[in-house]
Amino acid sequence: MTAQTSRNSRTLTAYVVRLLEYPRWVIERDVDFTDCSRQGVFEPAIAECIGCPFGTACLWLNQHRTPSTESAPFGDLVAALDAAVLYLQATAPHKRGCDCDTCDWLRDARRFLRARQK
Repeated sequence: MTAQTSRNSRTLTAYVVRLLEYPRWVIERDVDFTDCSRQGVFEPAIAECIGCPFGTACLWLNQHRTPSTESAPFGDLVAALDAAVLYLQATAPHKRGCDCDTCDWLRDARRFLRARQK
């Protein structure tokens, strides 16, 4: 039974890591670090970061880069997924029946998050 739980845990973790690939790609594409003196490293105590229009996205990217994501605790990955859902909902308002990549991803992510709440 312990091995089964471990395997399921690894499978769920891998699934969430895979789900996080899409918002990471979208956010990296949307955030413009051209004029950033910090090269995209978010620091919540610096006025430049606080006032930046990409602050939320930059913070998310810095917390969920690929190497750290794969070793992150499952709860942190789920929190990152929840934050990504909120970010993409806010930046990509689409109609109910939309079948674009973002809306498809949002449906998958929401389905997973709802299942975790049960």
